Amino acid sequence: MRTSEPVARKLLKNVLVPTDFSKGAERALGRALLLPLARGARLHVIHVLPGDLPVKVRSKAEAKAKRALDQVLSRARAGMTTGREVNLTSEILAGEAFVEIIRCSRTMGAEMIVLGRHGHRPIRDMFIGTTAERVTRHGDVPVLVVNRKPAQPYRRPLIATDLEDASRRTFELALRVLGPRVRNINVVHAFDVPFEGLVTRTFPAREKSDYRKVFQEKAVADVSAFLATYKDVDVRWKTAVRAGDARSVTLSEAVRRHTDLIAIGTHGRSGVAHALLGSVAEWVITAASGDVLVARPIRFSFKLP
Repeated sequence: MRTSEPVARKLLKNVLVPTDFSKGAERALGRALLLPLARGARLHVIHVLPGDLPVKVRSKAEAKAKRALDQVLSRARAGMTTGREVNLTSEILAGEAFVEIIRCSRTMGAEMIVLGRHGHRPIRDMFIGTTAERVTRHGDVPVLVVNRKPAQPYRRPLIATDLEDASRRTFELALRVLGPRVRNINVVHAFDVPFEGLVTRTFPAREKSDYRKVFQEKAVADVSAFLATYKDVDVRWKTAVRAGDARSVTLSEAVRRHTDLIAIGTHGRSGVAHALLGSVAEWVITAASGDVLVARPIRFSFKLP
């Protein structure tokens, strides 16, 4: 008999919510308040001013930001469920937004950063990167990117897994964010069929099908074996194992399942390799219409300037 709840189901205690006072940031704070938070959990709301403001302008900017932050917290407290014990705190920082967000997350020991998006950006932002994408790329704390106006806790999640190093952290993080009330969780895994076009070019239809079936059966077995390690978690897994590019498979499955949250891991790739290959997680953040939860690999760490 199990005597305690699995680590994966522990409630969140320390969450960072950056704000630029936009609608996207308002949605992020609203979503943070709907997360399964522990009693007395801290939601720390920060605003980052540009680090190069002239001295004469800085004091006015700080005062304006302070008033805006007070209003944000006041509205948040007014909208909180009666009797819920959540500690709302705030802080004004200065510097480059994504750097200060990461720095603050480390200082306060945040378990998660909740960020809002402003909607889809121009093509140039695919190369420059939004604050949310930069925090996801360089940070070492899980990130929840909020796209939709929150109305209720998540109910239709989808976990995308490649069964590699970040997969377990992705599952455990998703379970924490969803809380114990969510019992049905969709899982999608995209697999490759090596050299399919080249090898099967001259194959009859039956042999082409058999060739693909070998890799599909292995992928299904691998997913089943992975999910079997969560047998003590009270969840019904609904799996989709499909051949193809992980980005398109994940997004199409999210649409098919009417998903309100996609949970995905990232490998922390950086530098030229990242620029050339991109990241499945970042692609999903950019293209998904719903919210995206990104887990981080344990070994990854961004050196702050």
